[in-house]
Amino acid sequence: MEPPAGYVALASAPAQTTVLTLPFEGAWGVVQGMDSSGTHTGYAAYALDFVPAEPGGASLDDKAFRKRKRLADHPCYGRPVLAPAPGRVLWARDGARELLPFRETRKHEAGNFVILEHAKDEFTEFRHLKRGSVAVKVGDTVQRGQLIGRCGNSGNAVTPHLHFAMLGSANPIATRPFRFSGYEVMTAPNRWQPGDGVPKQGQIVRPAPAAGASKP
Repeated sequence: MEPPAGYVALASAPAQTTVLTLPFEGAWGVVQGMDSSGTHTGYAAYALDFVPAEPGGASLDDKAFRKRKRLADHPCYGRPVLAPAPGRVLWARDGARELLPFRETRKHEAGNFVILEHAKDEFTEFRHLKRGSVAVKVGDTVQRGQLIGRCGNSGNAVTPHLHFAMLGSANPIATRPFRFSGYEVMTAPNRWQPGDGVPKQGQIVRPAPAAGASKP
């Protein structure tokens, strides 16, 4: 089971109090941004899809994706997903099937996912996790950077990626605007600058080396 989806996102949510850091290590690309075409509309408008960055920008090239017929061919598959802030596990689901790349299901499938509660009306969700990888259970307390699962291709995913969102409501699910702290954006090969808090589609981002998170 999973909590039901709401009808709209919470665009006017209260100011964010939870300091969020990126939920992964290394450099990753944003392959779908907030309030974009496709699946990030309505209640899911404030969500991001990430995959690990690759030399030459292959991680953002759909043609490169389609040559990868096995789940293991995708760099995202099996990569660790980390808690972006201290919190408590509100939902955790494992055991759902994973489809081969580019084989879409005709019906909605919840897949394997985790939802963390960080503060009043501040939650984060992680979707499409690998079957058998969810490392937490409901009620667990987690710390920033703790492993909560691994990237997979469960639920309504076409290829392995991490779907991340901050929620202002977990039942029903409704995303809300949010900002990350302590990360960098690639501006040119091997050149990085501090991020502005909201990763954009097409950007490559990474945790800031040896940088503490600041206030959102």
